[in-house]
Amino acid sequence: MSTKQLQADVPAVQAAIYGVALSLDALLLNGIQYGVLQRAVFPTFLEKASSNLLRDLTSLEEQAPQAPGGSQPNVTGALAALKAKCHQLIALVSGLSSFRTLPLQQVRDTVAQILLNREACVQRIQDLEGCLRTPKPFYPARPGDSTATVKEFLGNLERVLTEEWSAAEWNRGHS
Repeated sequence: MSTKQLQADVPAVQAAIYGVALSLDALLLNGIQYGVLQRAVFPTFLEKASSNLLRDLTSLEEQAPQAPGGSQPNVTGALAALKAKCHQLIALVSGLSSFRTLPLQQVRDTVAQILLNREACVQRIQDLEGCLRTPKPFYPARPGDSTATVKEFLGNLERVLTEEWSAAEWNRGHS
């Protein structure tokens, strides 16, 4: 592949990586807010957010052959790891759908696993950006307020779920 071809393909590769990163955070922020906490009002929201992430992963996989020759094994490995972690993340978030009826410690353990899996996904995305030589990595280029919103939401996730769980527990005891 010539340098000219690589430059022509970078926007598509970068767009695919950005798509995965955005869908990952949308699954967590919007998927949990609307698909878990407000599931009764938005019953299929979480499934749609999960589907979007899987669609964007497929798009990124289609871009993997654009990797510079020597980095192809690293791209393949990072992509496989990212895909596995995203599937785990989807399963963890989906498992929260019934969090109000689960033991509180299980909810807390699931939140901890979600946070760890997200960090692993972010690391794999950054690995891919390095391997694919994207000129503008997603996370450093992301607006500060977007980063702060994600960080704040995830930082408060256990507290929010615990409060919701406690309210549901109280309602069960007083019905």
